Amino acid sequence: MKNYYVELNHRGLLAISGKDSELFLQGQLTCDLNALANLNSCPGCLCDNKGRVIASFTVWKLNDVFYLEMEAGLADIAEQHLKKYSVFYKSEIINASDSFIRLGLLGTDVREVLKTTFPDFPVTANQICQAEDQFLRLLDPQTQRYELWIGSKAMTAKDELTQVLTAGTLQDWQLLDQNMGLYRLQAEDSGLYTPEELNYDLLGHISFTKGCYTGQEIVARMHYRGKAKKRLYRLHINSEHTPQKHMKINTIEHKTVGEIIAFIKLASNEYHVLAIANDLINGALSIEQLEDAKIRVIFQ
Repeated sequence: MKNYYVELNHRGLLAISGKDSELFLQGQLTCDLNALANLNSCPGCLCDNKGRVIASFTVWKLNDVFYLEMEAGLADIAEQHLKKYSVFYKSEIINASDSFIRLGLLGTDVREVLKTTFPDFPVTANQICQAEDQFLRLLDPQTQRYELWIGSKAMTAKDELTQVLTAGTLQDWQLLDQNMGLYRLQAEDSGLYTPEELNYDLLGHISFTKGCYTGQEIVARMHYRGKAKKRLYRLHINSEHTPQKHMKINTIEHKTVGEIIAFIKLASNEYHVLAIANDLINGALSIEQLEDAKIRVIFQ
């Protein structure tokens, strides 16, 4: 499907505002908010004291308000963690998940459909353009993927879009994320993985030049120590049985090298899989409970 839209309203959204909001978040998030201009965005993480990822998200800076958009269920976890520190700053955290209609848009037709609404279009990844109560972010220039947020004053804009673009599936959208090597942390993953294991250090979620933040010492130590013990890998699996999250990946000598954390069905008996594993994953492999599985490493 070359041009389509998907609804992204299932995602959680936190809004952080107030005089000290940037100062407060700069001491908590892995990304550098001092370098983030208005009407721009960047990926980031919230880590615990052990350097494990509590939540991953995209930070949108819209008119001096910071919005943290993340997968369903993570907003409550992130909000609870952040409020332990926000009491020391003049800032306010609210759950803003219902403040916008949020759509993912893909394809060359998007510019044509929105040209009357947005005289200026984002041209670089993470750039945001505003048209009154609508905000358009360019997610990926190569695939022409955008995110559109529609505020309460422009709710009819969704009806106009959906009459022109075909409805896609969330799985279509998630597969494009996975093809970029991006795993969007799920609520059940909170506190389980380091940024390096999820390749977030390679995908721009972490600034290694900003000041301190919670977990920074451990995250930096792992980065400067050298090669990560485990990384996120993309796999293609052919099997008559469906893979499941947390299934162990083993060598033919039955040594565990990693585990599955996400999968999408591509066709009959074919799956695109994300796995966290060590570099032995490049050898001959098997998967527990999938005795017939044929596994090919696509990319780290």
